[in-house]
Amino acid sequence: MKIGAKILAIISISTALNLVFTACTSTTNSETSQEQKTKPAGFQGFTIDPYESPYTYTTVDDSDYENMEAQQLIKLMGNGINLGNTMEATNNWLGFDNADASAYETEWGQPRTTKAMFMAMKDAGFDSVRIPVAWTHTMDWSRGDFEISQNYLERVAQVVNWALECDLYVMINDHWDYQWWGMFSHDEELAWKIYEAMWKQVGEYFKDYSYKLIFEGANEEVGARFNDEVNTKVDSRLDSSINYQRGHLSESQCYTLAAKVTQKFVDIIRSQDGNNKKRFLLIPGYDTDINKTCSGSYKMPADPTNSIQKLIISVHYYTPSTYCILSESASWGSVQNSWGGVNDYNYMNIDFRKMTKFIDEGYGVIIGEYGVAQKKNSNGTYTKKEGMEKWLKNVLDNCDAYNYCPFLWDCNTFFKKNGTLGFTDSEVGEVYLGRE
Repeated sequence: MKIGAKILAIISISTALNLVFTACTSTTNSETSQEQKTKPAGFQGFTIDPYESPYTYTTVDDSDYENMEAQQLIKLMGNGINLGNTMEATNNWLGFDNADASAYETEWGQPRTTKAMFMAMKDAGFDSVRIPVAWTHTMDWSRGDFEISQNYLERVAQVVNWALECDLYVMINDHWDYQWWGMFSHDEELAWKIYEAMWKQVGEYFKDYSYKLIFEGANEEVGARFNDEVNTKVDSRLDSSINYQRGHLSESQCYTLAAKVTQKFVDIIRSQDGNNKKRFLLIPGYDTDINKTCSGSYKMPADPTNSIQKLIISVHYYTPSTYCILSESASWGSVQNSWGGVNDYNYMNIDFRKMTKFIDEGYGVIIGEYGVAQKKNSNGTYTKKEGMEKWLKNVLDNCDAYNYCPFLWDCNTFFKKNGTLGFTDSEVGEVYLGRE
């Protein structure tokens, strides 16, 4: 299959590490989903009219998705990119009922989302976009009100509509979201009320949307983060007296709870009308960690509504952490004993091969995020680490080999979302051009 452009992006993990990374991914252009097109020359970015794309695309008719299985969908989803640090951005001072819903998405330094961004992504070779979303920050749940702000629902819908109009597959989830998931270990009854209310509303609002919209039950929170520290007294937006506590659930209990949460997610969506009966659903792996997800303790939810497979599993990849996450100087690509007694390539190849367990069971596989932290220099600047292109290329090779859909995490650095839209890094771009 022909592989389109693949792009490097800076990624920022807005979880406990709160670090900045670079990420990259690959494009698989299906003959049924996209016409061959000429790509913009160079890697210095390009500007397009926000209302008219210079390229045309062909799409699969929406009704065809009803009888399509998850692994067939993955082949069409091709190359994915995250709209990172945007719709999931949160800040206490905005409040849960801010009249300007678009104000939330700029709180972590990103520009307001525009349709032009999605057009640039599509024209750059992307076929899919993951839109991380925080929902509970627009609920007044601490006073028993679990209704998502209508203004915010409509703003998320506007962003989703723009992406769909640009012929992108779209994923939305619940992403970090004020770390509320730790409530499962402190006040499980309240946690279930939040989770069920959230997906009932989101599912109902989007139930008639195209099958190209995919729901993802969580981000990295299904697992050990059930023990996240949370304010157990009252929503900190309403009371400054914080009483943070960390949960106490064992790993076995977290696995059991993970199975209940993902099953509840499937049950809620399948109980709704419209396209939700047959919509593709993305199930987060345990901590979205490959090894923990491939453990026999992890159980995929049942989907009795469908006789064909409509479920996809999601994991993230930042391995080895000493290279991908830490900002210290490091290198990758040794063919001798690099770490753990196994050469770098073999170690990664073994990791990716583990996920074929789910392929064999008929599930689709998505690498929802991956990337490499840049090296921080003594003068405060950042540069690419030695071997980064090798690491990225090997990730892409594995995804191509096993039919996984990889998604980069982008926060407006290497792939610009404002001003000049598109690529900015020529050396990394060379990794991806001409791949067959």
